[in-house]
Amino acid sequence: MVDISPQSQGSKSVMTIGSSSSNNDVQPYFARASFMKLCLPAVLYSLVLNASQNMLSFLPFTSRLRIGVEKLHPKDCFVPNLPSPGGDESNNSIAIVTGSNTGVGFETALGLAERGYHVILACRSRDKGEAAAEKINHRLESLKDDVGGHLASQHFIQGGNASFLHPLDLASFASIRSFCKVFSKKYNSLNVLVNNAGINSQGDVTEDGLEMCFQSNFVGHFLLTKLLLNHLLRAKNRYQPGSGIEEEAGRIVNLSSVTHHFAPANERVFATTDSKNLPPNNGIHDQHFWLGSASPGLSSGTYRESKLASILFSMELNKKYGGRGIRSIAVNPGSVSSNIWRNESSMMLKMFKILYLTPQQGSSTSLAGAIGAIPKHDALYLQPYWQPELKKPKQQPTTNIFSFRWRYSLPFPMTEMLGPYIGYAITEPRLPVDGFGGYKSSEALWNVCEQIVNK
Repeated sequence: MVDISPQSQGSKSVMTIGSSSSNNDVQPYFARASFMKLCLPAVLYSLVLNASQNMLSFLPFTSRLRIGVEKLHPKDCFVPNLPSPGGDESNNSIAIVTGSNTGVGFETALGLAERGYHVILACRSRDKGEAAAEKINHRLESLKDDVGGHLASQHFIQGGNASFLHPLDLASFASIRSFCKVFSKKYNSLNVLVNNAGINSQGDVTEDGLEMCFQSNFVGHFLLTKLLLNHLLRAKNRYQPGSGIEEEAGRIVNLSSVTHHFAPANERVFATTDSKNLPPNNGIHDQHFWLGSASPGLSSGTYRESKLASILFSMELNKKYGGRGIRSIAVNPGSVSSNIWRNESSMMLKMFKILYLTPQQGSSTSLAGAIGAIPKHDALYLQPYWQPELKKPKQQPTTNIFSFRWRYSLPFPMTEMLGPYIGYAITEPRLPVDGFGGYKSSEALWNVCEQIVNK
């Protein structure tokens, strides 16, 4: 069995984002109430820039603004292991995508299957999971029959497929352990894990006694990832021969959101008086803060907090396991018109279709994070919108990587809520002000989750 204990030596050199000990390298968080105040300006900003881009696209200056869609270069992607001629799929490159029966998760699974991966759809409902797998496989058959035709895609690799293995309910630790047990009996390694599933409703309590949103979005994925670490460490993700890019172990993608900018540690809302076991909130993203996020009735911002947790989880995974080949990245899919908004009014749904990205567009950051040659040491977060920086964005210094050539510094949240879609871009996330570039908070988060899942 592969030892999944973290590296004790040299781990700090694996990921250097925010490693400064000064508080000056990070920015404070925005108040939760300011999110709604920025919505209308974000809509106007997006409408004006997108309209200007369409009307003035023939002028030279638009290319200098870099409002264009970034696409993965084939040379910058993992080369999947395909099934043997006899049909043996045991050596396939395996990917798991949670919440993949619909929306961004479905499009992510489809994109991976089109690129030659055997994708396991990890969903609560067997019926919905099997229906989604059938839909993906039908799409793949259409591509096979249409090679060179109007359906053909330059990234299509024959040999990929999708399947439903076992129900996975992230709001149940028992369900997560059952899924991992079934997976482990059938597969020896795992190349890609996309922690995509999530909900945006708050207030319910899980069977494990945790706040529903925080467990479904984050703690459940923490346990899933921990239980699959052996398989991720055994994976071999290779690039094309002669690319000069080193082989990696498994890749872990954690879905975040623009709302991570609005997760301050000094706005804890106590909805109940049952907080005697927790000390007063001290305005720091420490263990007490994260325990409050996981505890029912202690926070009204668990969705935002779960999305900040996803970024810190990637930081901690890279710190602990990056030296052994694992790579994790957090991604913001953007504002997407998907089933996550199914409880909204019909008028709101129509507006979302006009303003928001499609699920396929929303999957761009997940796919880039799952199989792309992400530059090492300083790439932690991808988001899909062009940013109006006054200075020219930094160019990727690694000349043999073509798909991640531009990056943005910490954006004003409004321009990450909506705007011109560019596919994906490396962007600086907003990290806690803890004196260690966020690593003190990421360690506190990890320790709290360890305590929770090991009870």
